[in-house]
Amino acid sequence: MAAGVVAAAQIGKGAAALPVLQVEFGLSSSAAAWYLSVMSALGAIAGAVLGWAGQALGFRRQVLLGLVTIALANVTGAAVHTTVALLATRVGEGLGFVLVVLAAPGLLSELSTPAHRRLVVGAWGAYMPVGSGLAALLVPPAVTLVGWPGAWLVDALLAVGACVAVARWVPSASARGLPGVDGLLRAVRSPGVLCLAAVFALYAGQYLAVLGLFPAVLVGDGAISLRTAGLLSGLAFLANAPGNLAGAYLQHRGVPRWWLIVLGSLCMAATVWAAQDADLTLGLRIGAVVVFSSTAGLVPSSAFSGVAAMTTGTSSVGASVGLLMQGSSIGQLLVPPLVVAAGSAVPSWTTRPATLSCLAALAVVGGVLYRGWETPLGPVTGRRADEP
Repeated sequence: MAAGVVAAAQIGKGAAALPVLQVEFGLSSSAAAWYLSVMSALGAIAGAVLGWAGQALGFRRQVLLGLVTIALANVTGAAVHTTVALLATRVGEGLGFVLVVLAAPGLLSELSTPAHRRLVVGAWGAYMPVGSGLAALLVPPAVTLVGWPGAWLVDALLAVGACVAVARWVPSASARGLPGVDGLLRAVRSPGVLCLAAVFALYAGQYLAVLGLFPAVLVGDGAISLRTAGLLSGLAFLANAPGNLAGAYLQHRGVPRWWLIVLGSLCMAATVWAAQDADLTLGLRIGAVVVFSSTAGLVPSSAFSGVAAMTTGTSSVGASVGLLMQGSSIGQLLVPPLVVAAGSAVPSWTTRPATLSCLAALAVVGGVLYRGWETPLGPVTGRRADEP
């Protein structure tokens, strides 16, 4: 979990420090957009293949390699002086992020007992809001105190600390062979895995479209300072974590995953209208975004747990988690521009929430369809961590 939080902090760190980097490096709007999106682009292009190939390395080794990559990228980034070099180190951070988040769910599945697997893997989804939210809160004051290079070095130290913790306390899983191509093919042919990947794409795109524009809404409509807007935005991101944990607990108590996906998506569709309504008070709109973020956490919790249930102990687990993250990255790349384009084409405040509600409705359909497709991929290759 700590490794995931450190990995997700790379996303929040980049967004929080971007105004300073634009001044320091003279980044154009295009270069700034590339700086933010390159991490999603890596997962969108090769998530399934990287997850499948990483399974041969071993999930624990992959997490360690990802943390080392993040640390090296931050140390190098603190010393760069050109835009090209800065973007190159950002690619390194993105690679480390992808390596960690693709391996951790499979590793958690192997290390948890069957009775607690839903709870453990479902709780994993909290890594993103906790990591990105804490970075949004802590990076600005860190940059003020030690400058952005100093903040990068602190980030590197955190990655090293997480790496040492994983190496010391996370046991190695049972030996595995090189996963065959059949593992990759079973993942991409599984209706259940593909359905969860599509749902995750819709969720991630909606979430970024709402939370990503939240600071601009606060500054533009509420006359709030940028620092206060950043604080409220970080808290809104963090509100997603309790939703993930609640989803994990409910699954542990026997609540079906498809039902949680449907409930979370319906709550997202309902609350986004209040969040976008300029006639409401700013306090109500902020509250709506917080509720949107917290209830949305039911969806990633169910998606990660669902993939684990279908693939744990098989040669398809790496590729399946990769497909899930690939869906998330594609949603983050495509949905926010779609929502903005729809709002520009039809100049009414209702256009954006209507577009987001339609996407949420598709996620509801995906949750219902997943109900009939939640079947293990099998056959099992190798031994699970809970087997004698």
